[in-house]
Amino acid sequence: MEAKVYELPLFPLGVVLFPGQTLPLHIFEPRYRIMIRSCIEHNTPFGVVLMRDAPPHVPHTIGTSARVTDFRRLSDGRMNILTVGEARFQVHHFRMSEHGYLVGEVSTLPFVEDVEPSHPLLRSVARRVKRYLTLVAEANEQRFNFDQLPTRPIELAVFTAIALDLPLEDKQRLLAQERISDLLRMEEDLLSQETKMLQIVASAIRPPEDGLFFSRN
Repeated sequence: MEAKVYELPLFPLGVVLFPGQTLPLHIFEPRYRIMIRSCIEHNTPFGVVLMRDAPPHVPHTIGTSARVTDFRRLSDGRMNILTVGEARFQVHHFRMSEHGYLVGEVSTLPFVEDVEPSHPLLRSVARRVKRYLTLVAEANEQRFNFDQLPTRPIELAVFTAIALDLPLEDKQRLLAQERISDLLRMEEDLLSQETKMLQIVASAIRPPEDGLFFSRN
């Protein structure tokens, strides 16, 4: 059965949003003020799509719908809003609204959940993301204190995608994966690479054990 196609106002941004992820935004352009006001008044979502850096500078066609959960109107008409990602979608066609913002004909694009909770891949990704976040915290002189990682495959996969600090195009590739198994395998490889880099950086800046910073020669 084909997914239902519907219209969704779009916000092209320099960010990749995942379902469940929070995203604060400052709304200042008149066209987006109109769009967001309508979403707030009717309690409807809008779509977040990553704008391509390279020509032809058009948005990616896979994005995530976002719903406004809190907002503050400023005296000059600007707004500060807090949103949360809801569902992935595929854009089939773009058009321009009368107010100057993009509208997409979209259909929902849920991940294919093809991994059982007992699959070894989940244990591998959970172990690697915990190590990765610990190293990130140490690099920022903080402590990672996440006692329990998500256990459902889709929740762990999305949590890891959000947690990874990657170039936007790599983040987009994660969002665009069709199957949870493919997403987890990609994350397993990325976590391995990123963890090695963090360990190299940490060892390079760690002071000698005897506390001497100067050459012994």
